[in-house]
Amino acid sequence: MSTLQKDPTDVLTEVILTHITLSENGIAVFDPQDIFVFHNQAFARMFGLDEISIIGWHVDQWMAWMFNNRGGVNIEDDCLQDWLDHVHSVYRSKPFRRFESDMVDGTWLLVSEQIYNSGYIVTHCADITLQKQTEKKLTEALSEIKHLAQTDELTNIPNRRYLLGRLREEYIRAQRYNRPLCLAILDLDHFKNINDQYGHASGDDVLKHFARFVQSHLRTGDVLGRVGGEEFCVLLPETMLDEALPVLQRITTALAAERIDSIAPGFSYTFSSGVAEISGDPQQNCNMLFSNADKALYQAKAAGRNRVAAFQE
Repeated sequence: MSTLQKDPTDVLTEVILTHITLSENGIAVFDPQDIFVFHNQAFARMFGLDEISIIGWHVDQWMAWMFNNRGGVNIEDDCLQDWLDHVHSVYRSKPFRRFESDMVDGTWLLVSEQIYNSGYIVTHCADITLQKQTEKKLTEALSEIKHLAQTDELTNIPNRRYLLGRLREEYIRAQRYNRPLCLAILDLDHFKNINDQYGHASGDDVLKHFARFVQSHLRTGDVLGRVGGEEFCVLLPETMLDEALPVLQRITTALAAERIDSIAPGFSYTFSSGVAEISGDPQQNCNMLFSNADKALYQAKAAGRNRVAAFQE
């Protein structure tokens, strides 16, 4: 062996030191007393410390600097002591800890902390901003797909799929906890005549107006959906029949007085509705509740339209 050949341990040490110093990942070392003994340039850059030497700082000094200068980690606490208490509750809590941290400059870091038997801590920070941005875009895309799948394109209110899904959920909950529940089916009166006289574009405007109008007159917790054509449904959780009827009656009266001059001077329209209430019959299901509301709607139509009818056996 040549006397000039380096010892493998020395070579490895040199390579590791070079890697730690020049790595694009942030690396810092704390001694057993939580004093900074080393950090590379990437670490300083990630935490906005390019112009500051923090070697010899205690970890609390670093945390206080970030809080006071609003640099580095995006801190939500308004009080320094609250922030330090939070840090102390997790710092050195496990031999190995990994977590994500959002930074004030908009970047994201994946931070890992390794505690060695000697008490030293090595902190490693990797920039995962691109990954987080991709995750956000994916989440937004999935949310948009879900919204489109559950929303009526014309009126921008829940569609039949969503409404019937909510009906099943609310029906099961009402039966399980013996709570009241009502369902109303609303149908625009003589809608075909509106389309024939004013055109389908105006008919669409009427449907959009009706959705907005009804939505603005419902209570918090009520759910409006379009189930097809000129037919809409209102789900009224925690509502008994004698409470649901006045809600629908107020909307009926208010709409009859409404005028839409954009379609034609003095133009108005009405709707009929049928309301049914969940019964104590264990044999009843949500399909039967829907059918009962539909029967009540038929009764309202047969009685002259522009009115509310309650289902009666």
